[in-house]
Amino acid sequence: MSRGGIRCGRPRLPVESCHSLSAWGYFQFAQMWADRDTEDSFEWEFGEQGAVIRFTRDGCKHTQEIALTLACCRFGGWRAWFICPSCGRRVGKVYLPCSMYYGDQRATKFRCRLCYGLTYEQRRDRNRYWTYQHRIERIEARWLGEISDDWINKHKWQHWRTFNKWCDKRDALIRKENQAVVRALLHFATLIPKTGNN
Repeated sequence: MSRGGIRCGRPRLPVESCHSLSAWGYFQFAQMWADRDTEDSFEWEFGEQGAVIRFTRDGCKHTQEIALTLACCRFGGWRAWFICPSCGRRVGKVYLPCSMYYGDQRATKFRCRLCYGLTYEQRRDRNRYWTYQHRIERIEARWLGEISDDWINKHKWQHWRTFNKWCDKRDALIRKENQAVVRALLHFATLIPKTGNN
């Protein structure tokens, strides 16, 4: 099944170009459109049954209600989730694209990521080296202790099985990162014009 995207001829919008509201009350303005959408304003209010979002877009006022549901957590307590108004899926965030048009009007409904066919900017990066490097840094920061040239320290609270699992994942990503570097160097080598006598 195709993911779509640049290579498939159908570029997809990244979530970074959308306003988003999480089911836990955190609103994030679109990073790529922060300067262009200064005329848009957003207000949201959470109740027991759902959230009400009031916003203005292109001079028009809009109001949308999004239902909430509670799910029992594994170690006790409850966690809130949105019910997507379009597909009915349980989601943590709903999005409002800034550059998606229906006719001559921009999108005016908050929906989930799959309904709008959104992707992540990191996935659109065709240079896989930076993707691997970012994932390695995340593993090192969260799951591994202090790292030296020939040794990786384990956190005091961590099980050996968990530590070894993340070390193996880090090593696999490093190998993929090195392969991506080699492929990039070979690609650039083919672009350099050959000089000298044949």
